[in-house]
Amino acid sequence: MTHPDLPSGDILKDQGQVRTDIVDLLRRAGVEFFRFPLSPEGKEMQDYFKSDDYIHCHFTDQSFVESGSAKKLLHAFLEDVHPDDRDYMTNVAGQLLASDGYGHDVTSRPFRGVSPDGRWSWYEVRMSVRRQQNLLICEGLMVNVDLQQDSLLKLQASLYRDQLTGLGNLKSADPLLQGLISDSVTLSLVWIDLKGFGRLNTYLGRETGDEILRAAASVLQNWLQEGDHLIRPDSDEFLIILPGRDSKAAQSAALQLRRQFPSLLENLGNGFYGLGFHAGVSSFPEHGDNEASILAHAASALDQARRINSPTEPVVVFGEEIPSRTAELLNLEMSLRQAVLQDEFRLVYQPQWNVSGQIIGAEALLRWESGSLGSVSPGSFIPLAEQTGQIHLIGEWVIEAACRALSSFRGDENLPPPLSINISASQLSSRQHDVLETLLLNLHRFEVPVHLLYIEITESGFLDDLAIRRLKGIHEAGIRLHIDDFGTGFASLSSLLSLPIHSLKLDQSFVANMHSANHREHSSSEPAEPSVAILNASLALASSIGASAIVEGVETAEQFSVLRDMGYQVFQGYYFSRPIEFSEYCLLLEHQTDKALLFSLPEDGANNQS
Repeated sequence: MTHPDLPSGDILKDQGQVRTDIVDLLRRAGVEFFRFPLSPEGKEMQDYFKSDDYIHCHFTDQSFVESGSAKKLLHAFLEDVHPDDRDYMTNVAGQLLASDGYGHDVTSRPFRGVSPDGRWSWYEVRMSVRRQQNLLICEGLMVNVDLQQDSLLKLQASLYRDQLTGLGNLKSADPLLQGLISDSVTLSLVWIDLKGFGRLNTYLGRETGDEILRAAASVLQNWLQEGDHLIRPDSDEFLIILPGRDSKAAQSAALQLRRQFPSLLENLGNGFYGLGFHAGVSSFPEHGDNEASILAHAASALDQARRINSPTEPVVVFGEEIPSRTAELLNLEMSLRQAVLQDEFRLVYQPQWNVSGQIIGAEALLRWESGSLGSVSPGSFIPLAEQTGQIHLIGEWVIEAACRALSSFRGDENLPPPLSINISASQLSSRQHDVLETLLLNLHRFEVPVHLLYIEITESGFLDDLAIRRLKGIHEAGIRLHIDDFGTGFASLSSLLSLPIHSLKLDQSFVANMHSANHREHSSSEPAEPSVAILNASLALASSIGASAIVEGVETAEQFSVLRDMGYQVFQGYYFSRPIEFSEYCLLLEHQTDKALLFSLPEDGANNQS
C-alpha cells in the first residue's frame, strides 16, 4: 500500500497551534498522525511531552505526558501489538532508537495491533526521525489498513454505479462480460446512442434532460428479458448485453426496439417526442474473444451508425467494412494537424460562482468543430494531441484566444472576473516551447493585467524540475495557479504543496459520489462516507495552506446545499451554468442577478432549482 508523504508542520499548525481539526479528519479516515520525542530521556523530553508539539495516537495516549518517557511509550505501544508481530515491531522500535536523526525514515510491513474498538486490526506505520536542538523527534503516520480497505471498497462500489439512473456504468461491464465469456456463453452487445437528445436537452433544459434519461433507462429496462443486462456508459448512451443471442438476433431485436422506443418513451412524460436512437452491435465469439474487443467493436459499429445517420440503417453490426480503430485515429490525427490552421477551435466559458451568487471567475474550455469529423470530444483529441506533440501549438492558440477574450473588456468601467485556462504537464516540461514566454508575450500583446489570467494543472500530471521552475516563474509573474481534479491524482502531497497554489479544484467525481443524506445524518463518532470525508479534509487542507477551494461538477440544488453547509464558497457546474459561448458569457456577467434564485436555498436543501 502506498501512503502520502507526511504532513508538514505548516499544514498541521495554525499560528503555532496544532491543527487538531486536520489531525481528527485524518484519524476518522483511518490515518493517525503522531509526534513524540525519541531521545535522550530527561527534563527536555519531559517538557516536550507537555507541549503542544506532542501528538499521540490511540496506541500512545495522553497519559505519557506525565511519565515523560519515550521508552515507556514504546513499551506500551508494543504491548498493544499482536504477539506474533511483536518481535518484528520491537526490531522496528530498535531501528528508531538507533537513529542519528539525519533524515532517517522507517516504514513497517503490515502488523496487527489493537484498534480503538478493542479488536485486532492490520496497521502499517511510516516514520521519520529528525533532530530538533538536543532531541531526536519521531513523527509519522499510523494507517489502519482494514479501515482504509473498507472505505476503498465502498468508494470502488460507487464507481461502478451511474448516479442518475441507478444502472451500472461502463466499468461494471468488464466483470460481467468476463464471467459470461469464461463460461463460453454466446452473447451480443447493443450500444445505443439517443438520437435527438442533445436538441431536447438544449431546448428543454438539463432537469428535463435528466428526466428523459431516467425515462429511457426505465423503457429499456422493461424491454429486457430475464438474464439481459442494461448499462449506462455515457451521458446519452446505453449498453444492452444479450446473453444467448448472436449478432443477427441482436440486430433484429434492436430494430424491433427502435420501432417501439419513441411511443414507449412518450407515454412516460411530456416533451419526450421525436427521440430515437442509433445502435452498434458486436458479439462473442464472432467479433472478439474478450470483453475489451467486443466493447471496442460495438463502439466502432455505433460510430459507423452515427456517420451513416440513415433511417434505413439505424443499427449497424460490426464487420470488415468498418474502419479499424488505427485508421480512425490516423484520420483524427491528420484532421487535428489542420485544426488550428483552419480555425476550427473555439473556447467556451463555464462561470465560477461564490456562495452569494456572484461570478468570481470562469474556466475557458476548448472545443473542436472539425470540418470533416464534426464535433470532436476533448476526451478524444486532447490525449491524442499530448501523444503527438500537437498540444504545444494548440496550447499557444488557447493562450492567445483567452488573452484576446479578456482584452475585449478593455475600457470597461469594471474589469472582468479572472479567466482560467488548462496547461498540461507536457507543456510545462517542453524544452522546445516555453509556455511562460508564450503567456507573457500574449498578456503584453493584448494589454491584459496578469492577475486576470489563471492557469490550471491536473494533480496527476508528472512535474519535472523544469516544469516546477516554470510554475514558480508563472507565479512570480503574477499569474495564479489552480490544481485541477484535486484528490484523483497520485502526486506527492509534500511536492504538490511546495507549489505556489492559489486554489484547489475538487474533482467532480467526489460530488457525484456524495450522498447528501448521509452527510446530514452522519454521527461524528462514525467513519465518514469516503467522498464526504475527502471533501471535508480537502477543504481543511486548502484553508491550512491559504488557498481557496473550488468544487466542480455541482449539478443539483441538493448538492449545492450540502457543499455550502460544509463550508465551500466557490462552485462550478451545470446547476449554475453549462459552458457557454463568449457572447452568452458577457450577457451573463451583465445579468448575474437572474441566477439569484439558485443561491436562495432553504436550510434543509430542498431542491428549488429553476
